[in-house]
Amino acid sequence: MLIAGFSGIGKTAVVNEVHKPIVRQRGYFIKGKFDQFGHNIPFSAFLQAFRDLMGQLLSESNDQLEVWKTKILGALGENAQVLVEVIPELEWIIGKQPSILSIARQIVEQTHRGKLSCISVPREGTEFIIQIPIS
Repeated sequence: MLIAGFSGIGKTAVVNEVHKPIVRQRGYFIKGKFDQFGHNIPFSAFLQAFRDLMGQLLSESNDQLEVWKTKILGALGENAQVLVEVIPELEWIIGKQPSILSIARQIVEQTHRGKLSCISVPREGTEFIIQIPIS
């Protein structure tokens, strides 16, 4: 549920009331708030909410954590590391994931029979070169 409105109209009070019956039924309840301090961070409220969810999941039993790990990895597949980059707590649940660069290399080399290389100069940056054959 997304609640929007002007400051001071009671949005937080509504959220706090909805929270009670969900928690009573052992449900997961997460919330995030867009505020003046996070206005320049894209999706800051969603990141806040999902970090909260990671904390709730980490309080579960090891068996329940395994269930969540399976569900999350099943949904994210090779893209899991992308989310770990923005929600670091996720790694505590799903474990270390292959780096995004290693996945890109695998796609370029194995799927497209191409070549991925890089040139790195200290204090100047890194250039990645991707070669994919046309035929």
